[in-house]
Amino acid sequence: MSHGDRIPSERELAERFGISRMTVRKALNQLVDAGHLERRGTAGTFLPEPAVVRPLSKRVSTAISEVVGQAGHKPGARLLFFEQAQADANIARRLQLDEGAAVIVIKRLRLSDAVPFCVETSYLPQHRIPGLVAADVFAVPSLYALLRERFGMTFATSDFHVSVAAAPEIEADLLGLAPGVGALAMRSTVYDRDGQPAEFLISWNHPDRVAFESLRDDTGPVKSVFTDWASPTL
Repeated sequence: MSHGDRIPSERELAERFGISRMTVRKALNQLVDAGHLERRGTAGTFLPEPAVVRPLSKRVSTAISEVVGQAGHKPGARLLFFEQAQADANIARRLQLDEGAAVIVIKRLRLSDAVPFCVETSYLPQHRIPGLVAADVFAVPSLYALLRERFGMTFATSDFHVSVAAAPEIEADLLGLAPGVGALAMRSTVYDRDGQPAEFLISWNHPDRVAFESLRDDTGPVKSVFTDWASPTL
């Protein structure tokens, strides 16, 4: 079944699994209360449509806040922390920096109609964004728009990897997920128009509120998307 599909009736489910309708009704009520199903009056019970459909393309064309807005929802973001750190070996490799180089780490909770749908951590080369402070990020829904307008940074292409794994404890709590529940994890290196790394992003997405859509563009089909059950690493 896919998002938006109607699930079988209580009677059909009871007959299929050999259980009472009361047991089926109780289970469905729990799934509705948890947001995994939605009731639409006399039409029945359905798998909910994801609040956010995130495009996967090697070309970076639309910020996630714009994706949310174009879908008819109100985008929002809550700054969780902002700090300067030293790039470890993995971050340095992703951003083509020397190990120990200064990076700005920005972690935000992304919202659609005030409902959390993902937690994103961005690693940015500090030398490209001199003077950026937490207050700058706190006040804007789109980090990309801020970086473009203030620092002239462009975001043109990206490499990415998508997997399914249990979210870390903090991210799971922010997204309202029970411990051990699988989330959609995306890791992406974003490049500017000159082909230089501009951002390394780690994004944990709520499995019921986000769907990824693979797009084809004039650079050819997307080849760098992988979906697996391995725990993601940097």
